[in-house]
Amino acid sequence: MKKITKRQFEIAGFIRDFIGKNAISPTLYDIAEYFSIKPSTAAAHIAALERKRVIVRQKGRRRSIRPVGMGSSLPQKLPVCVPFYLKKNSFSGAPSSFYHVDASLLPGHVRAKDLFAVRLGVFNSLPSDSDMTPGDILIVWTRPERLHPGMIVLERSGTAPSCRRVQADSEPGPGLVGQVIALLRPLK
Repeated sequence: MKKITKRQFEIAGFIRDFIGKNAISPTLYDIAEYFSIKPSTAAAHIAALERKRVIVRQKGRRRSIRPVGMGSSLPQKLPVCVPFYLKKNSFSGAPSSFYHVDASLLPGHVRAKDLFAVRLGVFNSLPSDSDMTPGDILIVWTRPERLHPGMIVLERSGTAPSCRRVQADSEPGPGLVGQVIALLRPLK
């Protein structure tokens, strides 16, 4: 096995430090910017470090560069930032703020861009058979393909949105805002 160069040693150290500080792996652009080199040069160094078994990465997966032996300390999924709507009846347009959600809580097929958050109590009705309370934060997925019994959905009925539990298999209707996929309860 060939020895690593001084620059490759510096890049391996940068990767370890970056992960320690940010809890995620750096991108090629992070490495290129830090060392004032071209992204293609950074890619060549990463490829060399991988051949020399100093680092490992998963092909096709972003932010997967990590030093050998540092596998379990990296999170599998990163936190995602979703729009948070606080204004009554408004689930589109400019959000009031953003809400950070641990992506490991989300199903694998759900993309962050298809989510939004809303505080329960911003709309009128709640499912009577749920333990939801005003103040809870709902994470809503806007792209369910099919509705199944037991799912909780957010719908527009007239002008006021409402939550309801689905009773039977059905297709999403025109009034559907989205499926509630997570409920977060603030500590009191």
